[in-house]
Amino acid sequence: MLKVVSNLECQVKTLQEENAMLKVKLSKYEHPKNSDNSSVAPSQDPFRKTKSLRTKSNKPQGGQKGHKGSKLKMVETPDNLIFHTMTQCNSCGTDLPDDGVKYNARQVFDIPVIKMQVTEHRTIHKKCSCCGKINKAVFPKELTQEAQYGVGLKSLCVYLQNYQMLPFARCSEFISDLTGHTISTGSLSNFQKQCFDDLQQYNENIRQQLLQSPILHADETGVRLNGKNSWMHVVSNKTTSYFAHHLNRGKQAMNDIGLLEHYKGTLVHDRFSSYFSYSCAHSLCNAHILRDLIYVEETFDSSWAKEIRKLLIQAKKDKEQNPNLKAAYYSKIFDKYVNLIRPVIQNYDKKFKKTDEQRLAFGLEKHKYLFLKFIKQPNVPFDNNQAERDLRMIKVKQKVSGCFRSETHAQYFARIRGYITTLKKNKQKVLENIQLAFSKNPFLPEMAE
Repeated sequence: MLKVVSNLECQVKTLQEENAMLKVKLSKYEHPKNSDNSSVAPSQDPFRKTKSLRTKSNKPQGGQKGHKGSKLKMVETPDNLIFHTMTQCNSCGTDLPDDGVKYNARQVFDIPVIKMQVTEHRTIHKKCSCCGKINKAVFPKELTQEAQYGVGLKSLCVYLQNYQMLPFARCSEFISDLTGHTISTGSLSNFQKQCFDDLQQYNENIRQQLLQSPILHADETGVRLNGKNSWMHVVSNKTTSYFAHHLNRGKQAMNDIGLLEHYKGTLVHDRFSSYFSYSCAHSLCNAHILRDLIYVEETFDSSWAKEIRKLLIQAKKDKEQNPNLKAAYYSKIFDKYVNLIRPVIQNYDKKFKKTDEQRLAFGLEKHKYLFLKFIKQPNVPFDNNQAERDLRMIKVKQKVSGCFRSETHAQYFARIRGYITTLKKNKQKVLENIQLAFSKNPFLPEMAE
């Protein structure tokens, strides 16, 4: 009899475990992963209304109190004047004198007709009256061809392709519509190469600045190259961005880029294993974890995931109000964090494959010091949003222009885009500073603190 009961208990336990596994599999269909509850890209979401991790504020919609609106205002010195006058009185028909000084004014802001302007340079030949030698003036060193494009046009094309993300054909079409001049895609490619070459020294200076930065953010995103996957890597901080294109994602690519193996500060990233191979200090992105916690909370109805999410969000708010949190505060958050995930880990049966809930709990436990480092160190951020924002426009580039056709042009884009992103972070004018790059005098930001 005891043997029968034991067999029945064993069968019940097996059925319970199988039932739990089936519930997990079913939950993947009832609560699929998306950009709200995981690291799935928004482009892969099904057609649905998305939600944000941001919570609703108490502020009313629209412009806030004290916000100054803006409207088009007249200027004191217009470029052109057009006078509208009359010669006879509207009442009696008497001729009116031309000495009137009173007037009303209205102004029209518009763009003049744009056309290609051709400037011819001529070197003068002069004969010496003493010895008879013919002396010839020399052309400026930048004039290497009989006919060539100037810096203004080159800068505009580079701006359109790397900031406004126009592909080659549409950029050529835009210049034609704007100026009436047709420019070849080969010329556009040459402009990209020249800008890439002119930014060589700038690129080396930026690399040295990044290596001296106390905090760096790193991330990578997939880009299409002739229909195949490749990767755009970014290393950045608040003032500077450095992009590099590579065929690989992991450590081989990072070693070829040649930055992280020399870095000694704190690297913020999203738990990608290749980053841990470098000897610098590490801090992990909590924004990724918040999404993972939402998924576990929705799928497994896990109260611990909800509580850890609330704990991290509250710690983030407290850090924003007071960057120098006390050691006692860190200890309190740390203890709560550990106590919430400990039961999940203790209840894990090694005979079975980990569920998504258990994998997340083990990951949180393994890297607990790195997830909570933002509390302990004032200069360490809560998340890796800096790098994610830097990469956002790379996805826009792919959506607007499609894939890259050559690895060379992907490298051109990476360096130029890094320069443009750095300009935007420092509130610099993009088109003007691209012209300075062509003149080998690019903008260089100050060292980040």
